Amino acid sequence: MDYGAVVSYQHTQNYPQWLIGLMHLFAIVMFSIAVYVIRAEDTSRWLGFAIIAWTSVIYLALLNFSRLTVTVTPGAVHLGWRLGWPRKTVQRSDIVAVTSHRNAWWVGFGIRKVSYGWMWNVWGLDSVNLQLDNGRAFRIGTDEPEALLAALSR
Repeated sequence: MDYGAVVSYQHTQNYPQWLIGLMHLFAIVMFSIAVYVIRAEDTSRWLGFAIIAWTSVIYLALLNFSRLTVTVTPGAVHLGWRLGWPRKTVQRSDIVAVTSHRNAWWVGFGIRKVSYGWMWNVWGLDSVNLQLDNGRAFRIGTDEPEALLAALSR
């Protein structure tokens, strides 16, 4: 999405390259198994097509959640995943406080409901916590916590 010249910060965080390669390898292996099952004479074809459908859903989910773009404009913070959905916009006027935070490894990745609010994270343990005026918190995982914190503090 293009926000024009008013962008004060924009960063895209990706999965590490080895994880993307592993994701592609998973898809190739599963599709190969499905083709083998479909071509086998002693099995039902529906099993092969079920493997293809299941693999496609998993692959598209992994592909979508492998990249998160965070854009800070004067009026809002915009977050979007690789394929454009889901998206989130947090109005800057709703943000009460901004702090840097290091997540525990068990908190995980992706979109998660955690004890302090919601978290969107691609990879890594660093994040920026947005304390909202409604008492809730929203945490953005990033590999550039200082830069995001500086952009939000302006």
